[in-house]
Amino acid sequence: FVHTTRGGTWNGSFNGAAITNLAAVRDEFWAVGLRNPWRMSFDGADLWCGDVGQNQLEEVDIIQKGGNYGWAYREANINGAKSAAAPANFNTLYHTPPIYHYDRNTANFNGNSVTGGLVYRGTRIGSLAGKYIFGDYGSGNIWSLQRNGSNPPTVQRLTGEGGIVAFGTDPSNQDVLLADYDGNRILRLATTTVAGTFPVILSATGLFSDLTDLAPAPGLLPYSVNLPAWSDHAGKQHWFIVPDGSSSFGWAGESPWSLPAGTIWVEHFEMEMQRGIPASRKRVETRVLVKNATAAYGVSYRWNDAGTEAALAADGGENFLLNVTDGGNPAPQTWRIPSRSECMNCHSPQAGHALSFNTRQLNLDQSILGHPGNQLDILRQNSFFTGTQPGSPNLLPRQLRPDESAFSIEARVRSYLAVNCSNCHKSGGTAPTSWDGRAELPLDDTGLLLGNANNNGGDPLAKLIVPGSSARSITLSRIALTNGFTRMPPLGSNLTDQTDVNLLTNWINGELVTRQTYAEWRNDHFNSPSSTEGAPAEDPDGDGSDNQSEFLAGTLPLDGSSDFHPQINSTGGNVKLSFTLPVNRSFTIQTSADLGQWSPWDIPGNQGLPVAGNLVEITRPLAAEKQFFRIEIRGN
Repeated sequence: FVHTTRGGTWNGSFNGAAITNLAAVRDEFWAVGLRNPWRMSFDGADLWCGDVGQNQLEEVDIIQKGGNYGWAYREANINGAKSAAAPANFNTLYHTPPIYHYDRNTANFNGNSVTGGLVYRGTRIGSLAGKYIFGDYGSGNIWSLQRNGSNPPTVQRLTGEGGIVAFGTDPSNQDVLLADYDGNRILRLATTTVAGTFPVILSATGLFSDLTDLAPAPGLLPYSVNLPAWSDHAGKQHWFIVPDGSSSFGWAGESPWSLPAGTIWVEHFEMEMQRGIPASRKRVETRVLVKNATAAYGVSYRWNDAGTEAALAADGGENFLLNVTDGGNPAPQTWRIPSRSECMNCHSPQAGHALSFNTRQLNLDQSILGHPGNQLDILRQNSFFTGTQPGSPNLLPRQLRPDESAFSIEARVRSYLAVNCSNCHKSGGTAPTSWDGRAELPLDDTGLLLGNANNNGGDPLAKLIVPGSSARSITLSRIALTNGFTRMPPLGSNLTDQTDVNLLTNWINGELVTRQTYAEWRNDHFNSPSSTEGAPAEDPDGDGSDNQSEFLAGTLPLDGSSDFHPQINSTGGNVKLSFTLPVNRSFTIQTSADLGQWSPWDIPGNQGLPVAGNLVEITRPLAAEKQFFRIEIRGN
């Protein structure tokens, strides 16, 4: 596809190379008006194309000479981003409509990123002969399309597999091959006889002894998480069971745990039908995730209106309406049960399969079948870990809730991004973007600050996060569904998480505006970003603290009387440490009995999480008659 101006005076560039000789530019085109063609294929004289939409619709086109497929005046068969600027009668005189389009909300025919396919000309699957096979990267739906002359085509869902980026043919027999980006493999489309089926009702799974109160069967253990992923106001409960009641997990501090084949996780969803009134909760869905030898798979059960039983949901997922009220006013919402392929888009190998089953999420106090205490301790004490064992939970990180004001807004934002985004947005993840949402990374290593997005919405000043500008921060626009951007994450939600939208907005317009890098701090105090006196290891005021330490502690590098000086008070067998830190610094208190051997002080609050700033006070019992302390400060 060559897009040029015919007889115009445009000077542009391709891949950074300026076009200076317009006479050398070929001034003809075959077709225009495509937004983001993703895979084309010829079938005889027909050129098939999948064109990725922007906000609402995905389309399949048969490209014709001189065709105008509408973008940006049209998006499939509706108004596009620049419809107001379209020529008169554009739709009837110029627009070539797609042969097929689909949206983001229809159970078996939904998606958000079409992958164009090919017409099947093989002989092994007779029912597909002559049909166009294509799919959707996001929803994982794989379809066949049969043309019906001037009538609308017939589209049938065949199967599901997320992350398909291309279709091809086996030259030996014309079988359809699929490139699975998420799984790093090539798949073959085939027919097979299913050896077994999933239980058609939840009670038949044997996971619960009694559905009346969701009493778990023996071996099915409840657990809780610090920060549930956003699920459109739904409340959730979690359980897990290991095979034979004796298998164990390979523990890791920040990475996903290794999970034995046969482990099952259960996630149960309930919705307050009168928002804010717990007694109005209604059972909606129960999801089951199973780890097998090579990967994992998931199925869902949809509860009946009486809340007495749940039936196996369709492979392609289901959508249904919940008649919720908010403050007495109707607030109906669509609930989406994901397709089985959609489940695996998030529960991918790159994400560790069981998304909330990790150290930061399970590091909280919660009774497990009558065993009170920290969940990590309970699992360790009951031999659920093999190899490396978790240390004291007091010294391990955790995810933060949006209302935990003792910690910086940035730290709470980073927890939100880690739980809701980093399953795909991380190094080695499945999202085709450059930023990394994991909470353990320093902010400067995430690529978020002034990072470029794949789509800037036509505004070159819009970046992933722009300090002081919520309107130009694309990550926020994606979460808030504003400024013409589509929703992120694209699966698992239909409603805006206003609490966390407000949190991100406050961070971008508040803490982030005054956040200083060392270079900025150095320039402020030494009137130069490169002065020798301002180097990190220098101590120009001779107070024993180098500039890097003064920067972290928030003290003045040119004032010897300004130093980091914690206060220690001992009374009644307790010791109280008091000190002041800038916002978003984290600390670890170390203790010693002889000033020789130091170790982290094993107390709550010593997890190294970023603070809200100003005064920090910690009071705990003395461990010995003689006890010394020192404090390690870090930036984030």
